[in-house]
Amino acid sequence: MAVSQPGADAQAGYVGVGALNVQFLSEAQNVPRKGVIIGTYDETTKTEIVENQPYLVTSEADVGDKFGFGFMVYRLAKAWFLGAGGIETWVIPQKEAATPGYAQGSITVTVTTAEAGTIYLYIAGESVQVSVADGDSDSDIATAIETAINADTTLPVKATAALGVVTIDANSAGLYGNYINLSDSWGFGEDLPVGVTLAYVQPTGGTGVPDIQDALDAIGIDDEQNSPYFTELLHGYMQDSTTLDTLSAWNGVGNDFVGNYGKIVARPLRSLGGDTAVGSGGLSSLITLGDGRKQDRTQGILAAPGSPNHPQEIAGQALGIEARINNTRAAEHYTGKPLIGVIPGDAADRWTSSYTNRDTALKSGISSTKFDGSSLILTDIATFYHPDNVLPASNGYALQVNISKIQNVTNSVKLNFQQEKWQGIFIVADVSTVTNTVDNQKARDKQAVENDIIALARSWQSHGWIYDAEFTIDRIKTGNYVQIRAGNTGFDITIPILLSGAGRIYDSTVEFDTSISILNG
Repeated sequence: MAVSQPGADAQAGYVGVGALNVQFLSEAQNVPRKGVIIGTYDETTKTEIVENQPYLVTSEADVGDKFGFGFMVYRLAKAWFLGAGGIETWVIPQKEAATPGYAQGSITVTVTTAEAGTIYLYIAGESVQVSVADGDSDSDIATAIETAINADTTLPVKATAALGVVTIDANSAGLYGNYINLSDSWGFGEDLPVGVTLAYVQPTGGTGVPDIQDALDAIGIDDEQNSPYFTELLHGYMQDSTTLDTLSAWNGVGNDFVGNYGKIVARPLRSLGGDTAVGSGGLSSLITLGDGRKQDRTQGILAAPGSPNHPQEIAGQALGIEARINNTRAAEHYTGKPLIGVIPGDAADRWTSSYTNRDTALKSGISSTKFDGSSLILTDIATFYHPDNVLPASNGYALQVNISKIQNVTNSVKLNFQQEKWQGIFIVADVSTVTNTVDNQKARDKQAVENDIIALARSWQSHGWIYDAEFTIDRIKTGNYVQIRAGNTGFDITIPILLSGAGRIYDSTVEFDTSISILNG
């Protein structure tokens, strides 16, 4: 016979007891990382796609199936998943701008007497191998290049050969195509076959940028802005100033409660773009860009000067690495993490090989990479934020890892006071005076608020998000950081914290002597 549990309408007498798991203590949890990728797609083939609508995706292949292999959102997703792994990911597809321009370049083949070998062609940093036979003509080789490129549908271009010239057309319009690099022979031992030379015209002519605001509106407006709580945003619109300004304003400019940093919203995200410009000119341009965006605490630029990989795809992998690492440990930074498949530029082009240059760039809000002898690695991942009136030592928005900590701290406070224990409360001077057992359950005073903040501070310290919980606790206990609002309508709470540091500098000195007299006392 089944045993039924007595309900609220039971009348027969009984003595019952049970256990229910209910959260009473204030405990902070990591905000689950969630990425969103914004860019254009294959409008011609994927006619069922609704633009500016978020789509959940599970892998690089899933993005290709949904939006078209070789198009912008696919290429961005390919790079993102390489860094992010299984982090929850969404795509917001956008149609091309009203009058799109598609970048176009070319490869011109010149042959004297070709000997058999392999052309190691690179399209946006990805290897395309082309076989050459003895005696092949320039037209033969150009046709072979066309066939090899078009056989790889994941590449961001299509090729057309005629009379020894291969015309390269970007799949996606806009600035994105202007940064598709055409080159060869980047790997060890890779050389063009004897008798074969290639001349490149790098793609240009890509114009037109969709309005990213339309995509941002798709994930919430007003108080519901960023309601899915995306923590990372990747787009394919390069350093387009309108895009950068729009995204920065939407997330919240400066050290103010605006945008996603608004108190009611409290769901900020971070974004990263890329740059491969070379030499002192590349560094100078980035410094100008960074110094012009001193109030931008949302975005940053990662430099990999001279790399043939697409700069936005380099940034996409790096942003994915950030998400994957911070999904487990919000306080861990990214220095030394390798970028898989990203080719370092030639030594002469890498301004990042100088510590002075990297330090100068960082002070202007520019992130950089470094070649460690085997791969390109991340160094400091920063935001543009560096106002003149904020000392570098106090600039909490400067490093992107600090945004991760801020996301977690603010989210835990919001979730704490959304608990059932804080819903429907009434405020009194001292909860101990509310002696009725039922009424006491919803009575709250300043001390109750302080107790929760103290518990949260200890939890933040246990995760390493803050430097020292006692700093917060001492001030909460001794100061007026919790105040009852006029009319007893709620609490005004200020929570002072010191974020944990990002250990990136190890300045050691080894002292040595050659005299052994010290050994003899």
